[in-house]
Amino acid sequence: MNRICPTILAAVALSGCGGPNYTLSGRAGLAPGDTLRLCSPYENDSVLATTVIRRDSSFRIRGHVSEPTIANLMHNDRRIGAPIQLEAADIRLEPTGDVRGFQFTGTPLNDAFNAMNAAQVSLGNVLQALENEPDTPERRRKLDSLGRIYRQIPGDALEANRDNLLGAFLYARRTDADPAKARERLAQFPAQLQNHPVLASVRREIEAVERSSVSRPYMDLTLKDADGETVALSSLAGPGRWVLLDFWATWCGPCCREIPYLKEAYAAFSGRGFSIYAVSIDHDAARWQRFLAENDLPWTNVLSPGCGKQSPAAAMYGIRFIPSNFLISPDGVIVARNLPGRQLQSRLEELMK
Repeated sequence: MNRICPTILAAVALSGCGGPNYTLSGRAGLAPGDTLRLCSPYENDSVLATTVIRRDSSFRIRGHVSEPTIANLMHNDRRIGAPIQLEAADIRLEPTGDVRGFQFTGTPLNDAFNAMNAAQVSLGNVLQALENEPDTPERRRKLDSLGRIYRQIPGDALEANRDNLLGAFLYARRTDADPAKARERLAQFPAQLQNHPVLASVRREIEAVERSSVSRPYMDLTLKDADGETVALSSLAGPGRWVLLDFWATWCGPCCREIPYLKEAYAAFSGRGFSIYAVSIDHDAARWQRFLAENDLPWTNVLSPGCGKQSPAAAMYGIRFIPSNFLISPDGVIVARNLPGRQLQSRLEELMK
């Protein structure tokens, strides 16, 4: 195993910044010699620091931030705990004793984030218990009422932290679907946050949603299929052709439940100029290839991997959730988006009369 000297790494990371102003430490349940990376998810996952687990299974990272930022503590491709509100302070990784596994403590922003997450976990346990009870009007009433409270917890935390990084981060995770509304909400954050990478990511997402809205021309994609061959979206589009651009992943349950409907639509309309360009955002290419081999998906399947849902292709189209799809007309215009179930067939029947 290649060992990395933390002292050398610290010297590189801190050169020219005036010395360390934060410490991140704790035990992550890893073996001595394992490597941890501290990455910035809103700056192309750039590595802020790297360290090695000590002989006593602990770790310690010292670094400098000029302003609070969001960071992920990574072991290989696995994130340890929730995203960190990284600021000038002593921050500790602590076990939670629940499904979260770990949390970061020691600063007001992290503590507020922890309180929000703990509230959702606690209420989620209540909802799960109700799901297992016999179906009665009273049970349904409780599920509806508590479900609304559960969904509102992040919104309440956002409003309580609109003047700081936590609020910006929470908004980046639940940006308004309407671009005009999103721009209005974005402007409500303080001036000192407007150019922060977190809100800059929101601005890019808004612009991508605007570019991929109904009545706008589609944007071409050129990606590789399971055989490693490059296939352009434009090779399927054109006069007399209707194309469904579909974003999905093998690990996405709702995506997989859409497959039978896609097969029905493809069987009914492929002979009339309809095709599907299915973009998987799977990180594991081998898993994606196995899924294709086992499930007989007869349309064009390509891969655009990325962190979470932010593959390059997904980012281009402003994808915030999957499954997401766009129906492209023969003249290259997006005429509909997010047609689940049999809505796709209904729309094709209407448009292809």
